[in-house]
Amino acid sequence: MSMLAVVGACAVVLLIAYRVYGRVLARLLVLDPSRPTPAVEMADGVDYEPIEPKFLISQHFSAIAAAGPIVGPILAGIYFGWLP
Repeated sequence: MSMLAVVGACAVVLLIAYRVYGRVLARLLVLDPSRPTPAVEMADGVDYEPIEPKFLISQHFSAIAAAGPIVGPILAGIYFGWLP
C-alpha cells in the first residue's frame, strides 16, 4: 500500500472521528451556546479578558512553540547519551 493511501485513510478516519466524537461530547456535556465563557464571566481587565477568536491561534501557537528550546536539548541529551 502506498504512503499516500495510508495518509488518506488516516485523514478520513480522523475526520469521521472528529465529527462523531464532537457530537457525542456535545450531547453528554449538554453544551449551551448561549452560556458566557469564563473570560466574559470573570473579566477583570488583567487576567481574564475576552478576545476575538482570530487572535487565539497565535497565542496557542506561541504556547506550543515555546517548549521547543526547553525540550530540544533534553531530548538530544537522552537520545545521544549526554546525561549528567
